[in-house]
Amino acid sequence: MFEEINVVQALDLHRRDGFDPVPKLSALMAQGPMTALGTEEEPGGRTAWLATGLDEIRQVLGSDKFSARLVFGGTAAGLAWPGFLTHYDPPEHTRLRRLVASAFAVRRMQKFGVRVERVVEDTLDTIEATGGPVDFVPRFGWAVATTATCDFLGIPRDDQAELSRCLHASRTERSDKRRVAAGNKFMTYMNKVTARTRRDPGDDMFGVVVREHGDEITDAELTGVAAFVMGAGADQVARFLAAGAWLMVREPDQFALLREKPETVPDWLDEVTRYLTSDEKTHPRVAVEDVLIGDRLVRAGDTVTCSLLAANRRNFPGPEDAFDITRERPEHVAFGHGIHHCLGRSLAELVFRTAIPALAQRFPTLRLADPDRAIRLGPPPFDVEALLLDW
Repeated sequence: MFEEINVVQALDLHRRDGFDPVPKLSALMAQGPMTALGTEEEPGGRTAWLATGLDEIRQVLGSDKFSARLVFGGTAAGLAWPGFLTHYDPPEHTRLRRLVASAFAVRRMQKFGVRVERVVEDTLDTIEATGGPVDFVPRFGWAVATTATCDFLGIPRDDQAELSRCLHASRTERSDKRRVAAGNKFMTYMNKVTARTRRDPGDDMFGVVVREHGDEITDAELTGVAAFVMGAGADQVARFLAAGAWLMVREPDQFALLREKPETVPDWLDEVTRYLTSDEKTHPRVAVEDVLIGDRLVRAGDTVTCSLLAANRRNFPGPEDAFDITRERPEHVAFGHGIHHCLGRSLAELVFRTAIPALAQRFPTLRLADPDRAIRLGPPPFDVEALLLDW
């Protein structure tokens, strides 16, 4: 199908050359901020667009002229994913986001920061006690991200390891049967947490939503929101932390500043986030009416895939794109834009700004255990498959 072909094409364009866009994407970026990936052959056929410009992406993601409902086997095809906020349009999206937003309030994040600090310190203690070399993908990235996210959701520590394994398997198992089985096991557990929280809401994310808006949210929506947060918090944050550790090894002088003069780099987190852009693109948005994006006419029914990676890089062309932790706060869309701007940004940034400086302080001599061994990257989103480090 037309849509399926262009999904594969967009995925291929967002494979990484180390930290950088692959040459195919760089070439499209050079052509302009809006590129047609393909058009159906019949008269008036739909066009699949790729947006790579910062302004164009903000226009698409901030416009009510585009629908976020999935084109590929999702809600547009009649298959609902209750609670998965990125698949909703207003007014359903507005209602559901309002119900869960209070769980991410600034005061709650400040209080939760103490727990994140403990998670990070415990993880680094374990790594140090184990001794190098250590694979920092599971032992640092996944260990910090899954524990912090599970604690935020109120998942008991005794259940966290198995739940994390199910989540990881649901995304990485090569066998369709095993991948589906792991996903079903993960969702079954989340349903049980929802039932338990209805009976006895705690002070975690589940509990806050149930206590404040329990009558306004269904069990299916609550389970879906929690699964959505768990997927993003564990998977995406874990990928960011692993990539951040790799970047630290590649740019030791940059990260030395976090140890020596932390007050001189107040905007370091924005630069790391911009440069890594661990979630490279959005799923395609569907135009619900004709709309001019930049100087290109996007017609009703056309799809636009927003390349967050391209936008975060094209704003700094050539040598200026070099990673610079002292850069004045750079503009970026690593967390999206508009009504679908990442709900969990405050949680993700809390983990990032706690874990990355702590890693830099604890292991100032961090290095590749085998410099001659290429680091394998999985398909998008940015996935370091193994990162064997020593110190």
